[in-house]
Amino acid sequence: MVSLARTAAGLGARVITRCSARDVTGEGALLHDELTGDRLRLRARAVVNATGVWAGDLVDEIRLRPSRGTHLVFRDAAALGGLRTGLTLAVPGEVSRFVLVLPQPDGRVYVGPTDEPLDGPVPDVPEPTDDEYDYLLGTLNTVLHTTVTRRDVAGAFSGLRPLLDTRSGHTSDLSRRHAVLVSRTGVVTIVGGKLTTYRRMAEQAVDAAVRSSGLEAGPCRTRRLPLVGAAPARVLADVRASRRMISRYGVEAPAVIREAAGDPADLRPVADGLDVTAAELLFAVRHEGALDVDDLLHRRARIGLIATDLERARPAAEEALARAEPPLVR
Repeated sequence: MVSLARTAAGLGARVITRCSARDVTGEGALLHDELTGDRLRLRARAVVNATGVWAGDLVDEIRLRPSRGTHLVFRDAAALGGLRTGLTLAVPGEVSRFVLVLPQPDGRVYVGPTDEPLDGPVPDVPEPTDDEYDYLLGTLNTVLHTTVTRRDVAGAFSGLRPLLDTRSGHTSDLSRRHAVLVSRTGVVTIVGGKLTTYRRMAEQAVDAAVRSSGLEAGPCRTRRLPLVGAAPARVLADVRASRRMISRYGVEAPAVIREAAGDPADLRPVADGLDVTAAELLFAVRHEGALDVDDLLHRRARIGLIATDLERARPAAEEALARAEPPLVR
């Protein structure tokens, strides 16, 4: 998501963070600065509501039935008997539900997702439930020679799916197809869909905004537009950086390394057992809009998925924020 925002900014977009939107219409919105408390009336020729499970809070015509998807995080494959490959596991007793085992480049392994209906208010940070732990571990243990227990789980994370409410069946049976809807006030809302189809979703949402607002626009470039750092393999082969840095930052890897400013300590991991370096944290503050420790360790480096790693990396994150110029508001 950070790469998307930076790519848009490089093409002329103005990215405003830490603001919530109020009183949204097709002609603008009232923004509330969550850091200062200030309010700003923003006028626009077209407005797209792409707020996921909160879309119905801004446009009362939208009816959603969110579901929670949880993944378990294992520190490495040792807990899974040394598993070295991804797996797709059929859930016993189900015909269309699967659990994925997803090894990560840093050695961690994700297992999930679940698909549970969300009851009550939408939380800012959804939390996994005991039933979800049992469901994922039970499914996993149907195929492993070793038995995996709750003690083997290093962390977990959950997300919320903005599914359209069709008043029928379990949330796992609801369509994952995205929908583009135009409200009576002219707000274009995009809901549903998957990360793998985000470019098509963006193209269709913008097309709808252009049509409904009577705007003029050139041909869409979304389909083939490279994100910051992206380049063909032949170009990446000439980048002077480690394979890990290139896989994460692409052609920007040397710029990340330069954040060390000649200090070898900044190119060493911020804590034992972690790959992330201080140079990466500095890059996140200076170039990726990170404003606080949560931004760095949860939303940039993803260290925060394991609570013990989060605490071990916290001093390095605080130091990176202190070293950033100019000083940041936190």
